Amino acid sequence: MLQRLAFILLAGMLGLAALLVLGIGFDRLSKVRQLDRLPITQLNALNDGIYATSGRVASDAGSLTAPYSQDSVVFVRYLLEEEYTNSKGERKVRTLDSGSSATDFSLVDGTGRAVVSLGLQISQVDWQIRQTHRQQNGSRIYTEHSLRAGDLVEILAHFDRSRQRFELPDRVAGLNAIVSHSSLKIEGGKSLLIAGLWISCATGLLAVGLAALLVGLGIHRYWVFVLVMTLGLMAVLWTIGLVQLKKDWQIAADLYGRRSAAVAAAPANPAALADLYAYYLMIERSASQWPDSLLFRMAAPYSFRVPTLPQDAQNRVRNRLAEVQSSRFAEQNWVLFVVAACWLLTGLLIHFALRAIRFKRLVEFIPTSKTTGLAYGISELFGMIEVDDRYPPLLSSVNQQKCVAYQYRIEEKRGSGKKARWVTLDEGGASTVFWLKDALGRVAVNPAGAKLIFPEKKVSHEGKIRRTESWLPPFRSIYCLGMAGIADAEASRLSLQNSADFGMLITTQTEQEVVRGQGALGFLLTGLALATSLLAGTVWLAGAGSLTPLDLLQVSLLVPLTLALITSILHYNGLVFLKNRVDKTRADIATLLQRRHDLWPQLLVTVQTFLAHEQDLQTALRAVRDGQTGASGQPQNIAGQLAHERQVMARLEAYPTLKGNELVQTFVAQMTRNEDELALIRTGYNNAVELYNNQIEQLPDLILAKSFGFSAAPMWQG
Repeated sequence: MLQRLAFILLAGMLGLAALLVLGIGFDRLSKVRQLDRLPITQLNALNDGIYATSGRVASDAGSLTAPYSQDSVVFVRYLLEEEYTNSKGERKVRTLDSGSSATDFSLVDGTGRAVVSLGLQISQVDWQIRQTHRQQNGSRIYTEHSLRAGDLVEILAHFDRSRQRFELPDRVAGLNAIVSHSSLKIEGGKSLLIAGLWISCATGLLAVGLAALLVGLGIHRYWVFVLVMTLGLMAVLWTIGLVQLKKDWQIAADLYGRRSAAVAAAPANPAALADLYAYYLMIERSASQWPDSLLFRMAAPYSFRVPTLPQDAQNRVRNRLAEVQSSRFAEQNWVLFVVAACWLLTGLLIHFALRAIRFKRLVEFIPTSKTTGLAYGISELFGMIEVDDRYPPLLSSVNQQKCVAYQYRIEEKRGSGKKARWVTLDEGGASTVFWLKDALGRVAVNPAGAKLIFPEKKVSHEGKIRRTESWLPPFRSIYCLGMAGIADAEASRLSLQNSADFGMLITTQTEQEVVRGQGALGFLLTGLALATSLLAGTVWLAGAGSLTPLDLLQVSLLVPLTLALITSILHYNGLVFLKNRVDKTRADIATLLQRRHDLWPQLLVTVQTFLAHEQDLQTALRAVRDGQTGASGQPQNIAGQLAHERQVMARLEAYPTLKGNELVQTFVAQMTRNEDELALIRTGYNNAVELYNNQIEQLPDLILAKSFGFSAAPMWQG
């Protein structure tokens, strides 16, 4: 109960974190969209408001001296580092000093000049300035990023027309001031990628949170998981996405309204009017997709009025904007690497999720048997471990505990401090056959090669030696899932054992605990797989510069598509497993029949020696030898063939001379063992066929069965 409450609490925390991170991501996305809508404005077209502009730096008010290069600059960010060797002998770098300083400067283009006022809080400005100095002197490294007179820059800042200057620390609509040596579109591309990472991380948290919620509620049905995950993720993404989109267009309307009012209030300025028209066109371009187009059309008559401009002036503005690209991340190789890594990780997570869910479905498929009703093939039992003189217990190697299986590891601590590590000196384990007893009887279990969940564990320390041992004691209730095969000693009995194509599980958990545990693991891994697939899609779009709200809504479609793929693979693999189980049992039947058939020629030779005059008996034996058809293992042929063989064997009983022959006695003993084995395998085969035939008649397996040619298998009658 406490574990389920912990999962529910975890789901709540992940959900709250997802909403918080999603808000941060959409806020960053909105800022990038506002930046993309701003045209590069000439200095003679400036009015009150937020502007993106470009020009060359001029140092009218004097300059600073860079601390390391001694160059004259208007801005410098410096860093002093030192290389050193740590206690592990590794070369590291530490920071000794860092800081930045700046002074007011002017921005000049072909149309005018404007002062850039820094104020007192230069740390609030996003300085994207290239490195201009790096020097290593001994173990010390001196680095500077500086802005100098004559440098070409692009800036995003608030312009005060009354003072004819940019006020860098001022923020409007949440936009920080930017001064960049590179294009603002490149800086926008970085922010766009970061926004995509935030949003995809939020959806990942939400996916894992929903999976944890289902685990906490005790829900382990995969179809419920698919339904909740699809509806939950898409509902949250679409709802929050549309809310944030509406907020984004409100900000755009506010910024455009402010600039439009400033242009109208200022003296007539054709350059300012042309810039306002460029701003309108950029906003219109950002509304090319739904639902942006719908919100733009609704707000356009009131918030986005087209400025009056002569047709030739409109054409010039359109031609200038035709070459303007949206924000795009410059390092495309990095984007490709992240996307490829995400899809690879998604594939691995889906693989392990499918393993967990397939095992869970297998446990649900296979009914719990009683020891007296055990059938050949994959079976599950629940009972208590018993030992006796035939199958005595072991003594564990380290703690001398009575058990039926144990494993141990002996380690030594070497080194000290951060260099200390545990080195394995010896490890191993052992297991022995034991009885599994339930209310009706008992059956032998061979744990060799099985996956054992040990209920007991002890760790002891002696000086620098650590001994760890786990064991499975007798008289514990356990759940076993394994292969019920022919016992080596008795052909008429089955024992539970490991097999090459199916791993055996032995645990002290109940069947329901195993189902819930595997379901929880599968759900959480699927949630992580959804997170990484959404991350891949979002990073790809952000890197391409096309992370629009519609793109995000389309990315959300990866959720049902991924879940549909996982579900299809899961059900297909389930059908393959059930069909292979039928085929394997049929192959075991064919092997037994072939072994049985190989005995008849030897018997014919014996009869020809002792009863040469009994031509009828020899003819019957030859018919069995030459007419054998059961080696194919087809159930429809087996019943008649076995009946005919039994008739021939009954005729042998009429000849005392043959009954006393050693070869005939061996033959009869082997045939009896063979009959016992066939009787056991027959039940297992029919159980496998019934489970397989029922499954291919149920949805959605029926669709897959028709599509991939899974046909019903015949039962073994008679």
